[in-house]
Amino acid sequence: MRLNARYVPVRYFFIALVPIFIFIQESVITGQFFTADLQVPTNILEDGRGWLEAAGRFRFLGATWFFAALAAMVFTLVLRDLARPTRKETRFAAGVVLALIFVLAILPTFEHHSDPDGPRNFHRLGADLFEAALGRGTLPGCVLPDDRWLLGLCGKTPVISLLNGMMDVINIFAGMGVGALIVGMILCLEEEPAHDIEAKAAQLATNLRRMRRQLYLSGLVLTFGIFFATSWMRWPLLLVISEQRDAYSALVSAASLFVGIYFSLLILSFYMPVALILDGRRRELTRAATQDGVLQDPEKRADWKKAHGLSTDPTEVFKSGFALAAPILAAFAGNIPIAI
Repeated sequence: MRLNARYVPVRYFFIALVPIFIFIQESVITGQFFTADLQVPTNILEDGRGWLEAAGRFRFLGATWFFAALAAMVFTLVLRDLARPTRKETRFAAGVVLALIFVLAILPTFEHHSDPDGPRNFHRLGADLFEAALGRGTLPGCVLPDDRWLLGLCGKTPVISLLNGMMDVINIFAGMGVGALIVGMILCLEEEPAHDIEAKAAQLATNLRRMRRQLYLSGLVLTFGIFFATSWMRWPLLLVISEQRDAYSALVSAASLFVGIYFSLLILSFYMPVALILDGRRRELTRAATQDGVLQDPEKRADWKKAHGLSTDPTEVFKSGFALAAPILAAFAGNIPIAI
């Protein structure tokens, strides 16, 4: 084992239990408090404008493609990070967390395959409405329900099969991406084995920079996760008659806001423990440095913290708050009428 191998104590990987708890809470809330199949009448759809289904499909496929690419990117980054010289126990713990988050993310996919007629996410916004609206579209190669295309059987409503298939695919990428974001954040708790204060200060400054970068990356990925969620929620909206469009849009806006709050809480759940631990290290290191008589003076102590990258920048606080709230803001932005 190399002396400069990365070391993050295994106990810190239990931070992953916090986002898992948020995930379980979301499952309980949606399962217990939301209607599994909301009865939205299909007569609110306009006749003769079935071609507008294509507008929703373009938006959905574009959002799916981009979110999957981002998730794959962050997963690749964390694998590259773990490829650095790293202690076995740290690498093993990171692998366990990645696998656990991935399994939790794809559980809905297994449930759907074991019960194809069970409820889907879009059922909460009106299964009949979605099937009627998306049923106006067609897929190349899908002439009969038993025909097969890229994601399996075409089914009686091919575009619904497209929606269900892509949602299952996104579960896979979401598991990879969110797991990578969590592990990447925990890896910011790397410890410096040296007892030299200067070396520890350099390591802590590096950890703080990496934590902020990981926070911004988390905000970026889950913000586009909101755009993905909003894209499928708003898919049928252009087909709704003008008299009912505002009413149905209110339902979609509320649903996307719920998802935005969930994603922001998810980011907070793995960022806040790491931020608190690093802040404790910063205060402890500053206290140890003040034992030197030169740093007893507050101005010199402030200069020392700034020189070592340990001072708090007000702009960083603002940017961190923005990153945490980005999914909620994206939920609002995605529901501005001009985006319909």
